[in-house]
Amino acid sequence: MASFKRSTLWVITAALSAAVLPSEAQVRVIDSTPVTPASVPSQPVTNTVSNSGSELYNRLELLQQEVQELRGLVEQQTFEIKRLKQQRLDDYTDLDQRISVLLQGKSNTPAASLGNATDSDASSAIDNNSAVATGEEIPEERELYRQAIDLLLKQKDFNGSAELLEQYLNYYPQGLFAPNAQYWLGEIRLSNGDTEASKTWFTKLITQYPGHAKIPDAKFKLGKIYFEQGDTIKAKQLLTEVANGGSSAADLARNYLSANQI
Repeated sequence: MASFKRSTLWVITAALSAAVLPSEAQVRVIDSTPVTPASVPSQPVTNTVSNSGSELYNRLELLQQEVQELRGLVEQQTFEIKRLKQQRLDDYTDLDQRISVLLQGKSNTPAASLGNATDSDASSAIDNNSAVATGEEIPEERELYRQAIDLLLKQKDFNGSAELLEQYLNYYPQGLFAPNAQYWLGEIRLSNGDTEASKTWFTKLITQYPGHAKIPDAKFKLGKIYFEQGDTIKAKQLLTEVANGGSSAADLARNYLSANQI
């Protein structure tokens, strides 16, 4: 009986051991599957790309604002330049008309009416400018031309103005106001009755500055001189050129050609 119990206990113990072993074996199995990159967190990469895109967008907006501001400045400066050019043109036109009227009125005045007063005024104006009087240094270009025009307009000193204009051309033969100086010297000499000197100055202007704004006026005056001297061929050539142009002297030239049947 005791032997039977021991046999039975041994069988039960063996059965329990067989049932436990597979469970232990499964617990000890190791997963050898390699770790894949998908196991790395991806959230920080998404944030970095998002931040870079936002920064680039902000920079583009700033650049667009700067471009708009620069365009505004360019438009403003362009408008200001146009305004200044128009103002300068208006000033020049006004000055031109004033001098022309003055010289036309003077041409109808006897030469004796100039008097010694204008000569003394011219000498005084030259003496007050030591650079012009002594020749120690070359005077500033604009200032010298301005003095010559002031003598003509303000003091009605035609001879004194002519002297300063010639000095200007000696100092600045290719100066900014050289064409104007040549034209007004031609006008002044013509108003004084010195037609040969007037022809010389008008011819110099036409030859040296063929595209200048005063060329039509110079050709018109030169054409009249040639006609009065009996050179109808040259007179007709010059006056016809002016009449066929679009300058303010065109009507004057057409009327002169018609009136004198040239």
